[in-house]
Amino acid sequence: MSDNQDNQKPDWLDEFEDLANEKLGEGSACEQIHPIVAAWYQEVMAGDPPESRDAVWQAMQCLTTEVLNDIPTSIAEALEDDNLQEELSDWVTELLLVGRAFQTALNNGRLDDL
Repeated sequence: MSDNQDNQKPDWLDEFEDLANEKLGEGSACEQIHPIVAAWYQEVMAGDPPESRDAVWQAMQCLTTEVLNDIPTSIAEALEDDNLQEELSDWVTELLLVGRAFQTALNNGRLDDL
């Protein structure tokens, strides 16, 4: 990871990264669970976005703006075309939606077989 990325990564993530590296090591369990996550992802992408209150949609749009405001300068310069910026904004929002759906699936036990 570059120094710039290290400086932007929250300190509280270190504990989880260290734990994952310690527990997974070589022969990562990701190879075993990837098909389950891939199937879930395809299912989510084929359906409608998760139901959300208007306030949730607004909060996700605000978070998208914050993420894009914090984008590394080199990437921002490469995306100076307004069309690319709009595509990136849509993609970040989609990532947030997928993350929200993933959290919901974890909370309701849909992915307990992991």
